[in-house]
Amino acid sequence: MNKKMSQVLAYLGAFFLPILIVIGVFAGRGIAPLGGHNLLVSDLATQYFPFFNFLRTQLHNGGISTYSFLFSLGDNTIPVYTYYLMSPLNLLVFFVKSAQIPLLMEAIIMIKIGLISLSMVIFLRVKEHAVNWRQLVAGVAYGLCGFVAMYFYDFMWLEALMVLPFLTLAIDRLFKKEKWGWYTFTLLVGIILNYYMGYMLCVYSVIYFVYLFILQQPQTMKFWSFVRTRKAVLVKYIGSSILGGALSAFLLVPTLVGMLSTGKGNFDWTSFLPIFRFLPSDLLSFGVGATNFVGRLNHEPSLFVGSFFALGMLIFWLSPQIKRQEKRASLWLVGAIFVGMLIATFDTVWHMFQMPAGFPFREVYMLSFVMIGFGYQAWRRGAFSQLAIVKKAAVILAGLITLGYLSAFVEIRVARAFHWATPFYVTSYWNWLIALLFILVTVAVIGISKRDVRWWPLLLVVVSLEMGTNFWLALGGTHEYGNQSQFVQKYERSAQLVQAAQNQRQFTRLDVNNQLYVHNFNINYNQYNDSLLFNFYGVNSYTSSLNVHTHDALTKLGLYSRNERRVSVRGLTPVTAQLLSVGRQVNISRTGKMQLHTNPQLTGVGYAVAPTLDQLHLVNNDVYGNLNRLFQSESGSKALVFHPNPAQVLRLQKQRGQYRYRVRVTAQTTGMQYLDLQRVSPNQQLQIKVNGQALASRYPQNGAELIELGHRQQGDQLTVQFMSNRKLTKQDLKTTFASYQGDAVERFSQATVPYQLQVDDPARLALHGNQFTAKVKTTTARPVVLLSIPYDQGWTITDGQKPVKMKKAVNGLAQVRLTPGTHRLTFRYQTPGLKVGVLISLLGLVGTLLASWWWRKKRTVRRDAK
Repeated sequence: MNKKMSQVLAYLGAFFLPILIVIGVFAGRGIAPLGGHNLLVSDLATQYFPFFNFLRTQLHNGGISTYSFLFSLGDNTIPVYTYYLMSPLNLLVFFVKSAQIPLLMEAIIMIKIGLISLSMVIFLRVKEHAVNWRQLVAGVAYGLCGFVAMYFYDFMWLEALMVLPFLTLAIDRLFKKEKWGWYTFTLLVGIILNYYMGYMLCVYSVIYFVYLFILQQPQTMKFWSFVRTRKAVLVKYIGSSILGGALSAFLLVPTLVGMLSTGKGNFDWTSFLPIFRFLPSDLLSFGVGATNFVGRLNHEPSLFVGSFFALGMLIFWLSPQIKRQEKRASLWLVGAIFVGMLIATFDTVWHMFQMPAGFPFREVYMLSFVMIGFGYQAWRRGAFSQLAIVKKAAVILAGLITLGYLSAFVEIRVARAFHWATPFYVTSYWNWLIALLFILVTVAVIGISKRDVRWWPLLLVVVSLEMGTNFWLALGGTHEYGNQSQFVQKYERSAQLVQAAQNQRQFTRLDVNNQLYVHNFNINYNQYNDSLLFNFYGVNSYTSSLNVHTHDALTKLGLYSRNERRVSVRGLTPVTAQLLSVGRQVNISRTGKMQLHTNPQLTGVGYAVAPTLDQLHLVNNDVYGNLNRLFQSESGSKALVFHPNPAQVLRLQKQRGQYRYRVRVTAQTTGMQYLDLQRVSPNQQLQIKVNGQALASRYPQNGAELIELGHRQQGDQLTVQFMSNRKLTKQDLKTTFASYQGDAVERFSQATVPYQLQVDDPARLALHGNQFTAKVKTTTARPVVLLSIPYDQGWTITDGQKPVKMKKAVNGLAQVRLTPGTHRLTFRYQTPGLKVGVLISLLGLVGTLLASWWWRKKRTVRRDAK
């Protein structure tokens, strides 16, 4: 076999071997392509599938819109694309039907795992200047490391694992040969593929660059003295890093501006406290099955790289065949990443100065990469030949894993005793024995391959088996996987029903309760992004790029939000239905029967209101007051529509830190009765009973939205049972219950019909929401047009040829003031920061050309001098 053919086969093996392992694991779990289940769980169901369908819709309609009204009330789409959808592999969605996207996502996950393994093999081939079949062992370990097993549900991050080996090679090349172009290009690619992980790669590049200085530092020279001797390479590193960032600015700047308009723009200083992020129990993650699907959102760092490379890292430090300076440098590289996760201050910096909400320690894959790299070095340089050191490393590794399990046992019981939340989920203590067994088998195979080198493929078998076992265990602990054939039927039927329920002639938002589609899932599915799946205008949204103005305005008016990434139509009242133009309620039963309730008065993306709207300011923790203020300011009246209900505590019990209330409430007016627990019990699953009957709800009531208690007559008494996180004061009780009296709202809604802002082509907003025209009538009594669009500086509005200034209203929505008459307004959206970003990228391109000329010129001068 010639050298070229051997290299091709090695690359094919690196790509396909981990894919075959994943296919085998999926088949064992009954997951497609060899099973009937799909992976519509976690973020794959609630975010990626809707975003993929949105991308598919955009591609099939010939363009990418920078603004869409399918994202809640409307939002900038650039942050969604740059955070979730920049992988070239995602373009495959163009070629599949919407109902087949779950299978495509599984295929993309497997392709990415294969590419991660291949990237490691290419890295080692370049480092060794030769193809070696043993590199496959490292490729499999990297492609199926603990990070991949626990985080593949968020597969937008997997590109970073492919880029990391190439970035490392590029930094090596820059340091040793002063060739900087590959480094700039690799950094640029990493940032473009996912700016969040690209930022982490920038932090890694600094740590690795320092590692190279420590590694190459002469023993006779102090560190900073050596740095001064390499001033030229330091200048090139800093300059090329800046150029890489500048070249990506055309995406980075508008994304940054967009993300600053989300709730993530707020910093929590407590996350920077220098406290430990995890405890010794994390040591058990060196063994198989440390966590599984149940613990995916809250767990300690996934350190798993397999027994062979965990031993290799220890052998690298223990073996006399490895130079002391190499060990010292490796301690810096491994230690900097590890301490960066351990100390909250550094971990927050790693995560772009925001502590992650779920899927923590997202930088841990870098530690996996360097551990595998050092372990492979120890193997190739013969450090494994000393069985005494191998056995010593095995004892240490087994001891660390055992210590981890003992610590977990103690930590969990202490946490339970003090009612603390435990961030770590141990799948099974039996996995400790499995981990020790793999260490024992690995040591035995190392011994066999030492006696006869031809037996080294046994190591590939053992490593593949261990990595596959860990992947299998990581997929366990749940019965939430979906049924693909059932999903296809229910999805396609839901798409037909929702399409039939839409108003094609006028803009109106839908409140869709699709139980047919909800029962596709074995998870608590909240329909956050269903508007992206079925192409309708709604209120719900779940995305890391949710506009903070949307979030703040709606939550202050009683709509549900679990955190700054989510908002829901739950908690809707007639006042907010008017504000948001929610004119249709669509109920689809589990059997596919649809009920449609239409309010033809609620159409348009806005309506003209009284000038007193300028005086409106919503306040925290006063939902009923805010709803009254909103109605009074838009209508110009003094009518109250929400009236406090007196409440008398009948019984109060305290259980496990929560207060259980039984309260008698008297309805002050005839109408719908409401309960507000946002101040005292947000996001706590409540068990609410009214007159002894459990309150019916499409989702579990969580206390973070206005809750309907039913329609009652004036003077009726209700007995309400609920839970609270804290003891209610008398003032709390006065503002917890209220009656809605809607006569004034209905009259205002009727009177508003002639003053609605009607879009010329409402269906177009789904695909091309960045530009539209609309007509509205204003009068002296109604000079302000209140828009159900989040305030965003990217909008420019013209009335004919005359510019109109958009102002903030209702703490986050938008308004414009017009002269009396009929107006045709043109709305245009320019992504904030895009022009500046393009300009910086052009300057970066010019800078790259100048740097290439200048540094080439200086190198030529040096050669001539020689």
